[in-house]
Amino acid sequence: MRNDVTKAHGGTLRVAVRMRLDGPAGPFDLDVDLSIAAGSLVAIVGPSGAGKTTLLRVVAGLARPQHAQIHLGSTPWCDTESRVELPTRRRSIGFVFQDFALFPNMTVRGNVDYALGARGGAGDADRLLDLVGLSGLAGMPPTRLSGGQKQRLALIRALARRPAVLMLDEPLSALDPAMRRKLQDDLRELHARFGATTLLVSHDAAEILRLADRVIRLDHGKVAFDGAPAAAFGAAEPEDGLTMIGEYLGGRDAHGTCMVRIDGRARRLRLSGDGVTSLQPGDTVMLYADRAAIRPAAIRSDGTPPDAKRASLRG
Repeated sequence: MRNDVTKAHGGTLRVAVRMRLDGPAGPFDLDVDLSIAAGSLVAIVGPSGAGKTTLLRVVAGLARPQHAQIHLGSTPWCDTESRVELPTRRRSIGFVFQDFALFPNMTVRGNVDYALGARGGAGDADRLLDLVGLSGLAGMPPTRLSGGQKQRLALIRALARRPAVLMLDEPLSALDPAMRRKLQDDLRELHARFGATTLLVSHDAAEILRLADRVIRLDHGKVAFDGAPAAAFGAAEPEDGLTMIGEYLGGRDAHGTCMVRIDGRARRLRLSGDGVTSLQPGDTVMLYADRAAIRPAAIRSDGTPPDAKRASLRG
């Protein structure tokens, strides 16, 4: 990848929103007051219907709240008391939707050119496509791309305007595990290069632990947790040694050894902890490596915190 990328410039994103929503269990209030540091990558998690996507849409100007104050640095994006409502096109944002929302009537290059607009110069689109390995497909329509290629195109199109804030609504959820892992690496590198403040809605615990530096959990419209990713999933900081993310595959024998997939490779490890026997194949685990054994802290596959039984695995 090239290194000639100008990082986005913005400021602290301040979001105070209160609005009535209809959820699966009936009406509830989305009521949050957040301050998000420039350049951070924040995961927004919580059960379905908690208000995660609505929060992103409000920040983007795609949903109108009853009461809100949204500022990027000293620039007001929305202030319902002062009747300020900056349209979406004037907010320095990029948005990647679950379905990618690519333009099928344009080529791959055309999608990026459209995002660049008048500020784009000769060759700018191709240079951006080169960052995500799509320069050789620039003349193709998006309909001929694979799921992973469509996702990379959606990401680089969203970043083409150098937005101060990038919003990702479960961008990798439809991809297979191997491709999801690859695109997590791409996303991490693009975040480092472009420097956009990033809000990521995700249910994938391993993805959040790999990418985010802060987790905000919404529950019924309220902030139920705001802190470090490890704490969000019930995992204590390791005293020493290596911390890894793995997938429990089963096959545990009488000696406590079992199969765990780490970085795409199945490995046989010995696990210790009172709750190891309650692990189920497919569980995502945070592994603490010390001189005696691997100690797992289990994480549910939907990204929610473990219950008391699973939290005991840290011991």
